[in-house]
Amino acid sequence: MSTASTSGRINTILFGLFVVVALLFIWFWISNPTRSVGETSGTVEAITVQPTTDGHVGPERTAMIRLADGTLVQAKVVTPINVHSGQRAKLVIAEQLLSGTRTYEVVEAAETR
Repeated sequence: MSTASTSGRINTILFGLFVVVALLFIWFWISNPTRSVGETSGTVEAITVQPTTDGHVGPERTAMIRLADGTLVQAKVVTPINVHSGQRAKLVIAEQLLSGTRTYEVVEAAETR
């Protein structure tokens, strides 16, 4: 076996491996997987309602939530109940695996006592 032939095979194998890794990365990125990080709670400071987009039954609601540490986060309201300023909200936190970006969803809201 010649050195050129062996070198060519190695380059072909490495290129094939690179293509497979690139395709897996692209598939992973497109599927945008997330993992649940946990739950937290905070106080609803504001609610915004946007008009219905394609595929949604009702308006999309977003809440600005002040967490216990003072951080202000934006959360999608997924609970069907009426959510308004001053309520205590329970949030579910999800994190995208590639970017580490956290998203928040309001799953419960109750009046503060």
